[in-house]
Amino acid sequence: MDHLLHAVYFGISAAVIWFFSGLLVDSVDRVAKRFHKNGFTVAFFVLGLMTSISEISVMLNSTLNKSPQVSAGNLSGASMVILFLIVPLLAILNRGIGLSENMKKPTLALALLAVLLPTYFMADGVVEVHEGIICLTSYVILLYFVRQVPPTVSEVTSMVQEELTQHKHATLRDSGIILAGALAIFLAGHSLVEESVYFAETLNIAPSIVGLLILAIGTNVPEIVIAIRSIRKKHADIAFGDYMGSAVANTLVFGFLALTNSPFHVEASEFQLGIAILLLGLPLLFWFASSGNNLSRKEGTILFLLYVLFLTSQMVNVFV
Repeated sequence: MDHLLHAVYFGISAAVIWFFSGLLVDSVDRVAKRFHKNGFTVAFFVLGLMTSISEISVMLNSTLNKSPQVSAGNLSGASMVILFLIVPLLAILNRGIGLSENMKKPTLALALLAVLLPTYFMADGVVEVHEGIICLTSYVILLYFVRQVPPTVSEVTSMVQEELTQHKHATLRDSGIILAGALAIFLAGHSLVEESVYFAETLNIAPSIVGLLILAIGTNVPEIVIAIRSIRKKHADIAFGDYMGSAVANTLVFGFLALTNSPFHVEASEFQLGIAILLLGLPLLFWFASSGNNLSRKEGTILFLLYVLFLTSQMVNVFV
């Protein structure tokens, strides 16, 4: 009975994240479109960060709960879910997807390198402060390369004045939804962390494995919401910046996790398997994305099979 109650708490928390993530994504998307001077930059950084609110919540609550391993596994697994599950499934279901032409090859390579860093740093079983600094630095460097033409002060002032005069009430409503959604997701994240630790202890497995395999999907609800809407509207093209930005945002969040909790230990074998998949999958993704700016159904299937291989190897590692 006690186990069932904890499962109910876990399910309710996941449902709260699902509901409020949908509202949050809608509001952030409307606000971002009003400031459409640099659409790709907004998608990559603003939407990337806001769709990572669930991971940020887990990171903060894991720190408060002194269980950074839960967040560490979550962040590594979340990037896997985005790049090797959500994006490939979109390619498969839509018979191919168009990728953003705004991200040049060097920038894409730098973004994929940033995605690699958290799992790479955890493969030795210890997370150190300097590794967090490297992750934060990589994000700042990427910000510089993606934001090629930053707006001037006068342009920013003009955008703000236009927003306040023409969309005042809409902006206030969306801002309120964003704040309420972020708070609800934070509180639900607190419950998810506590229940993750409980189930890890009950099943006698490392807390990071719960984050890596279970929370990684649960905290990617905003990205899944975007994917479902893309399929329903039968749009072959997706905002690739949304997904890359969200994956790279996990590196930023990991940087703060490392700075506030280091040093801490994780189960090295979990992330050694992860780094093997990333070292194979990221070059493939770069090759697919940079050859014609299109991800075909066949290429999506190859990337999806890598995620299946990742899940299978992790399950064997834990239970065999």
